[in-house]
Amino acid sequence: MTTPSLSADTPRGRMYRLEPDGPLMYPSITTVAGMRAKDFLQGWYATMASKRALDMYAWLDRNPDRAAAEISRVARDRWGTQKRIAAAAPEYTRTASDFGTLVHAVCEDWGRSGARPDPAHIGEIAEQMRSGQGAFAAEKDPQALIARAQVRLDGYARFLDEYQPDFLEVEQTVVNHTVGYAGTTDAIVRIGNTVLSADIKTSKKVRGDYALQGVAVCRAELLLDGDGSTREMPDLTGAFVIHLPEAGGYQAVPLRTGDAEFEVFRSLRAAWSFEPDECALEPAAGPKELLLSLLRSKGGIDALS
Repeated sequence: MTTPSLSADTPRGRMYRLEPDGPLMYPSITTVAGMRAKDFLQGWYATMASKRALDMYAWLDRNPDRAAAEISRVARDRWGTQKRIAAAAPEYTRTASDFGTLVHAVCEDWGRSGARPDPAHIGEIAEQMRSGQGAFAAEKDPQALIARAQVRLDGYARFLDEYQPDFLEVEQTVVNHTVGYAGTTDAIVRIGNTVLSADIKTSKKVRGDYALQGVAVCRAELLLDGDGSTREMPDLTGAFVIHLPEAGGYQAVPLRTGDAEFEVFRSLRAAWSFEPDECALEPAAGPKELLLSLLRSKGGIDALS
């Protein structure tokens, strides 16, 4: 499966340890990149919630004989109904994420074995995800799920045939001690004489902020294996996305991984470490204490002494 053995989810996002059973030390690349503001999501969340509310209203219209009982139930459980409506966007995101994880896992097996997984194997992985992680809880047709995954694999097959990548690493964790982060790239491949980081995406489109993930892999210092040992980081020319859209086919999309992108990533890493609650100091008893507190917070007391 595609969950790196050295990582774990925390209230502050996914984090990595540097050895088995060691303390969680560094935030993941995706956690750091996720610090970037996404104001557009507020409108999307509202749209998804309103769509669910309208779907519920449409159900009442289609089932007039059950409408009174349903309206009565909603009146008794307003908070539960509100939660259900508000959960529309997170549930959609989880469903899309689960499907992306399935495709990643199947492609990972393909990259390791060199052979395309058959439908039965895809079904086995989906069932493991269902029983172990609660994935695909709302999926009523397992065969339709497998068929959707097969469409993505058809596109992946075309990519493999047309680009002929040589897989140097599959699902490999990397670490940067200087900046303080770790993360896992889907693959490190050689295409021709060029070594690149490759990430598989099943999203609707390739977003520009994927470049933050790509540059973080390119600027990593070491490869980090599951037993905590490290290896030399290959010299990566860049990073690209293997986009496998719902409609089929594929796109190989190069990402910018220059100094400007890495500086943004470094700033987001600093933002992740920022503890805003520590910035409000104890109330001052008077003007003198106020000034002293401000000077101490800036390191000014030592300069005055």
